[in-house]
Amino acid sequence: MSKLTGRLGLLAEMITPGHTVADVGADHARLALYLVEEGVSPWVIVSELGEGPWDRARQALLQSHDRKNIELRQGDGLQVLCAGEVQEVVLAGMGGDTMVDILGHDWDKAATFQRFLFQPMTRVEVLRRHLSEQGWGIEDERLVQEEQRLYIVIAARPGLGFKPLNELELEVGPIILKTDDDLKKEYIKRRLHKLRTIYHDMLASPKPDIQAAAQLYNQRVLRLEEILNASPRASHN
Repeated sequence: MSKLTGRLGLLAEMITPGHTVADVGADHARLALYLVEEGVSPWVIVSELGEGPWDRARQALLQSHDRKNIELRQGDGLQVLCAGEVQEVVLAGMGGDTMVDILGHDWDKAATFQRFLFQPMTRVEVLRRHLSEQGWGIEDERLVQEEQRLYIVIAARPGLGFKPLNELELEVGPIILKTDDDLKKEYIKRRLHKLRTIYHDMLASPKPDIQAAAQLYNQRVLRLEEILNASPRASHN
């Protein structure tokens, strides 16, 4: 039986039971093996571009009795899939900008899949902005802590008619903003630390245009501080 780490476990938890899945950039194929072994998904496609990751996935599948329900493909992004071939697509373990590049290769083709699960390692706001611009709806966001790192999973659905995200929703997340728990508080604290560092670095620049741009970062800092201070949990610390 395949065991999952916290971040992979959260992805598995958010997959719709009974749906076919593609895990793009699957590395050791642990998620795919778990989904099939646990009966969460009847069919999973796993893909990798590089020879090393592709071979690790192949070796992992060779050791599983359920490999007949998993297909391994080698290629770049969604190009390994036919339009609408699976119901859900997982993109995890890469930066938000890389995810945007994968989707942006063919947004029309991306929209043929019912649902996406994203687990961006960096630049999550870039991913949210592009999803919003394409009219995709973010229907769920969840956080999990694994060792000292926080991971976020975003469930999004292609389609038109979803309202655009405002700047605060892009920064924190439309679903996370509605929650009030310790992980949300820690998530905002870490984003604040990052933004403050960038802000102070920009202030140190002798270039007037960079100093002017720094004020935009300061506004983002102030907004996040307001959210953090408004949290009932934060006020109890």
